Amino acid sequence: MKYLFCNTGWMESYQGNGKLDKILGGGSYVIEEGMGHEVCNFHGYRGNVYGYVQPARGHRSASEGSIKLENIVNGGASKNDELIKDVLVIWTATRPEGGTVVVGWYKEATVYREYQYFKSAPVLHSKNGLEGYRIIGRSKNAMLLPVDERVIQIPRKTKGGIGQSNVWYGDSKIGREIAIEVNKVAGGKKICPKPESVRNIDPEHNSKVEKNAIKAVWKYYEDLGYTLESVEKDNVGWDLEASQNKTKLRIEVKGLSGESPCIELSPNEYKAWSEKKRYYRLAVVTCALSSPRLHICRYSQEEGGWQVSSHEGATLKVVEKVAAQVKLNI
Repeated sequence: MKYLFCNTGWMESYQGNGKLDKILGGGSYVIEEGMGHEVCNFHGYRGNVYGYVQPARGHRSASEGSIKLENIVNGGASKNDELIKDVLVIWTATRPEGGTVVVGWYKEATVYREYQYFKSAPVLHSKNGLEGYRIIGRSKNAMLLPVDERVIQIPRKTKGGIGQSNVWYGDSKIGREIAIEVNKVAGGKKICPKPESVRNIDPEHNSKVEKNAIKAVWKYYEDLGYTLESVEKDNVGWDLEASQNKTKLRIEVKGLSGESPCIELSPNEYKAWSEKKRYYRLAVVTCALSSPRLHICRYSQEEGGWQVSSHEGATLKVVEKVAAQVKLNI
């Protein structure tokens, strides 16, 4: 397996630099200019994605510096080769709160030694002042991980780990192990059956549904490497807190026995929901007693609305209800 690690600035979607999804980190150029040449790394155009990484530190021009193809593990390239094909390109970035993680990948990508100029630049790239790229892949082979699933850590300040360069060839035990892990995830498929809907209002039944929902959410985040704590009895507006390094998510869990993903929030829960915090999650588990299906809802600053992890482009319909407390003065 050929692989290459490319470290960039942090973004939610890499669909151009905007007010709501502005690139963070990525070195002095990003800090000084407020943008980076990687801001469109996961923007698909005519079936392709065009990736950028700055191979040399301190360079001010996008075209400066070269990727040493001969250093790509299992690549077999010489110093005279201009490109190498079928490379697993692993994109990494540093979270705003700290810690470098895998944010996505291109499978079977082509990596160029030198900067490549567009013959006809995509509109979004032109809008962001981007003239070229260093890596090209097929859109169908590109994967940008949801923010919560960016949990594969990239060690720093560790022997065999990533250094200061944005291009890491990973020719070490640590590099190989991470590349193998990413390759497994990239090749994995999730199959979720859709059992028939069940409706039951029995309190004991509902308790089982909620427990199964909590269990499903707990396992999902635990498998991603989070440490979890239940705050269900603390009346804080959410049920679980999931921590990883400096990241702490507040997760409200709702369980349903049927397929219809329609839930209600208490006033306290709705208050937490309405604040639209970066680290708040609404986790809805349908078919909780048979084949639990998890839907993670998070507020996207870039999109200006709530997103559902299990359905691309899905939105939420929120209907506010009025309640009142009535006291009889008798």
